[in-house]
Amino acid sequence: SLFLVSAGNVYAMLLLIKCRKKLERDGYIGIKGYGDLGREVMGPRGEVLVNVCLVVSQAGFATAYLIFIAANVQSITSGKAGRALIIYACVPILAMLVQFRDMKKLSPFSLVADVANLMGLSCVIFQDFEYYTHSDSIKAVDFTGVVYVISVCIYSLEGVGLILPLESSCANREGFPKLLKQVILGITLLMAFFGTCGYIAFGDATISPISLNLQGESAAFVQMALCLAIYLTYPIMMFPVSDVLENLFLSDARKPPRSYCPSRTFRLIIVLMTATIAYTIPNFGKFLELVGASICTLLGFILPCMFHIKVFGRSGMKIWEYFLDICIMAFGVFFGALGTVEAVMKLMEDDEVVTEMSKEMLEL
Repeated sequence: SLFLVSAGNVYAMLLLIKCRKKLERDGYIGIKGYGDLGREVMGPRGEVLVNVCLVVSQAGFATAYLIFIAANVQSITSGKAGRALIIYACVPILAMLVQFRDMKKLSPFSLVADVANLMGLSCVIFQDFEYYTHSDSIKAVDFTGVVYVISVCIYSLEGVGLILPLESSCANREGFPKLLKQVILGITLLMAFFGTCGYIAFGDATISPISLNLQGESAAFVQMALCLAIYLTYPIMMFPVSDVLENLFLSDARKPPRSYCPSRTFRLIIVLMTATIAYTIPNFGKFLELVGASICTLLGFILPCMFHIKVFGRSGMKIWEYFLDICIMAFGVFFGALGTVEAVMKLMEDDEVVTEMSKEMLEL
């Protein structure tokens, strides 16, 4: 599932680049991002659709970060700290960090996050090899969770909104497709290795996120490192969200440099909204499934193929290209509906099983 999603993701990303090049040859200029491409292909409504989907997906990522932090801090404190306290305690500093309007000012926080993330993930891999705490039989294939796996894979590989800006800033634009394929392949192999090690180490007792499975003296350090990495990545994820929402809801007179107070208040409200959603949805894995099956499927598969058909037309495409685009769109619509319904149904269920598993791991 992971490799199929990865291949489809790369194909869809390259379609966006192909569409922009075709439009530029036809005289269209100023296509810097995904939203600009949507405007040229579908008009103003297309731009709004793409931007709204990008905002929801990015806000979804940031919300998932808060869910992750809450789950791990609760594990570290043995459940003594409440979820509400943990999540809303994150708000004050995050509310200040999202006020930055220059991405360069966030680069120091990004560097610290990268170092903490590398340390945390490395320790997780080492503990996977160190612990073998179950007697479950390892299943090579299990189709019962295929929808969940595909949804999380789509979520994990979603980065379609950055493809056009990255390709534009690349020194060798002609070599970008090859570079993209190599990077996605590396990420895919790392994800497959990471997930396989976790399942072999903990079997059916694997919890989402897997950091809750960690044991021993180093568990708290690893969890804090990952929480720090996730926490400092939050303002980077929310950077485009704040800009797009301000352009939609605030007039020029209420935006900097004319006025700062409405903008700062607006960004604070956005952070509070993500915190509230994170508190409402305690299950990390189920939330990833919802975002991946709905918004990420639309952005990563359906819209790129739709744009490709509209830009080139049936006569300007090879038969296999047209057939593949139709198949991917059909799969996206079917899977998006199926995965979204399943994710919503899971979110409506009680989290008693996850809670009991978490308690057992804490007792160990």
